[in-house]
Amino acid sequence: MRRLLLAGLAALLCGCDALDLARARRYEETRKYLPAIKHFELFASRNPEDPRTAEALVRAADIYAAGLRRCLEARRHYEAALRRFPSSEPWASRAKAGLLACPDYFPIGKGWSWTYGDSASLGVNMRLELGITGSSGTVSAMASSSLFAGTKNIRSEALTYAKKDWAVWETVPGRKVPILRYPFTPGNSWTAKIGEDSIEYRIESDAAKVKTAAGEFEGCLKIKESNPAFRGSWKYDYYAPFVGRVKTTVGGPGFENPNTELIEYTPGR
Repeated sequence: MRRLLLAGLAALLCGCDALDLARARRYEETRKYLPAIKHFELFASRNPEDPRTAEALVRAADIYAAGLRRCLEARRHYEAALRRFPSSEPWASRAKAGLLACPDYFPIGKGWSWTYGDSASLGVNMRLELGITGSSGTVSAMASSSLFAGTKNIRSEALTYAKKDWAVWETVPGRKVPILRYPFTPGNSWTAKIGEDSIEYRIESDAAKVKTAAGEFEGCLKIKESNPAFRGSWKYDYYAPFVGRVKTTVGGPGFENPNTELIEYTPGR
């Protein structure tokens, strides 16, 4: 009799857990974010070994990241999914991409476009137009780039971006480099091979404030890019959360001068 009671209780709990997951998915579809998170988290806490918990953790994290922009909570769930279910796909890959996207220092969603100009003339002398032409949403994208000298288009090329292997990869003909690498914390450094040169990258700050023609941005990553063959100079790229690259400067011992900056941008989705 006792076994039957225990079996019935287990079945009842299983049914409640499945209901939590189904409710969470419905709330997520209708953008009722807080109830969705509640039920995803309930399912995960009640079923620590269930393979579906990887999905629940990642979906809750996605809502925290994209729906609420609460990156601390998002990272906690992404990291839990990777730690507990490292081989569960597609959830492990989505968790890795999520950690690269909250804060999202390089958005690659559909509809994003940026216009950069030289800081001296604010785009009159030189202008670069970059736009996403095709996107998977968070993992990869295709883009087009056009460089203008005055009104003359002097170069156009196709680019691809991918968020994988804990980095944001930029690929143009003949060159593939990790322009950003997780974790996004000061002191993190990496190298990339460009032709015969080995380029060094280092995160100098994760709290830089930047003013450009497109506005003022806080909490920016400041990335130093240098070539060991030219120790006397380097450049800095600034990336604003949920906007992308906003400014580039040229630096050296004791100086840093503006080079190009964001003139305007159109957020995607």
